[in-house]
Amino acid sequence: MSTITTAIAHQKDERERTRVWYDCDSTKSVSEAIVSAASEHANCDPSSLPSLTSYTDIDALNTLFGDSSPRAPSLSGATLEFSYGALVVTVDSAGLIEIRNQSR
Repeated sequence: MSTITTAIAHQKDERERTRVWYDCDSTKSVSEAIVSAASEHANCDPSSLPSLTSYTDIDALNTLFGDSSPRAPSLSGATLEFSYGALVVTVDSAGLIEIRNQSR
């Protein structure tokens, strides 16, 4: 599927969460990495997911977590968690993206 999630440590564990280590030097933005990880978690095509822009400000997300020059995160020791459709996304400035299902 995605070069981000297969090239960088991708793990789906027994608690039904998908963890992806995002490389800040990647040519893809952190927002693209989130959509890719969410599609792998949900086992669906990225185009079938809702628009990420409906759930978060992707320009701010990319700026804060590594889409600026020289692509290093603007924050250190920071974590952001938000709902994305039926999923919960957690991103941290160390490069970890975690996707899990929302609790019912």
